[in-house]
Amino acid sequence: MAQWYFDDDGDLALLTGKTIGIFGYGNQGRSQALNMRDSGATVIVGSRSDSSAEQSKEDGFETLPLAEAAARSDILFILLPDEVMPAIFAESIEPGLVAGNTLVFASGYNIYFKKIVPQADVDVVMIAPRMIGRGVRDTFLDGSGFPSLVAVEQDASGNAQDLLIALSKAIGSTKMGVIESSFEEETVVDLFNEHLGFLHAVRRSCEALVEAGCSPEAAILEIYASGEMREAGQYILEQGLFEQLKLHSRTSQFGQYVYGRPSPEDEKADKERLHKLIANIKDGTFADRWAKVQEAGQNELEQARADVAKMPIMEEERKLYQRLGRL
Repeated sequence: MAQWYFDDDGDLALLTGKTIGIFGYGNQGRSQALNMRDSGATVIVGSRSDSSAEQSKEDGFETLPLAEAAARSDILFILLPDEVMPAIFAESIEPGLVAGNTLVFASGYNIYFKKIVPQADVDVVMIAPRMIGRGVRDTFLDGSGFPSLVAVEQDASGNAQDLLIALSKAIGSTKMGVIESSFEEETVVDLFNEHLGFLHAVRRSCEALVEAGCSPEAAILEIYASGEMREAGQYILEQGLFEQLKLHSRTSQFGQYVYGRPSPEDEKADKERLHKLIANIKDGTFADRWAKVQEAGQNELEQARADVAKMPIMEEERKLYQRLGRL
């Protein structure tokens, strides 16, 4: 059973007199910065001269060049995209670090794969919200909070754990509860969720229905475009994966509990596939391939995006969404 921490476990007084720098003022960065400021923390933003810098200024934050903000900060939230983080960290953030600083990551990726190796005299911690950026702000404002995975990778000060929980409280996560994890575990579960192939499975389902004589409109609406999937997702959130089936008809329950369950042999085969996905995350196979794609200009990603867009079922989706007034 994982260790949980809540509001009573966090001491915001630990943030008194410290300057928190936000590096990456996107959806997560903006929400976390606003939440911490509302919690009484001193927050500045390090940014290049772009639209995010304009947004942070509009939000009332002192906004500085990356290197200057790094040198000013005691606690540095590194919320940049994974693929650009190592270069920006090495160029603009690392030179300003001093002993006693704290680096806060929202993902385990670059630390776990050693694309960033911080100096030994700084604390390295992780607060990984299990919530989109907008939700981080909205749930702070409504008082419900959101869960996060948290971890201490490097405790140079001897106080990294206490500071980690205080920061988790400042962004609003201990209201619902934060769960002790590790940079490795966060990386594995995050990438695994992205590698499951769910979107392609949904696409294939629609294609199969069309191939069986159903109209594209009926297939796409039934599988995902009506909004029923969103409602089911909310019920799963509130009641549990299978418990929410009590809200369905008995025909639906039989179809999902019994008839739709794969045979033991098929379940075993798919479990082997899933274990292979995990192994490829842990041994760096995925990270190496993604690095090569980036080095090649991300052409493989762009080609895949173009290929999917040209698929007949995706063309039918665009027509349907236009008719529905969504595009």
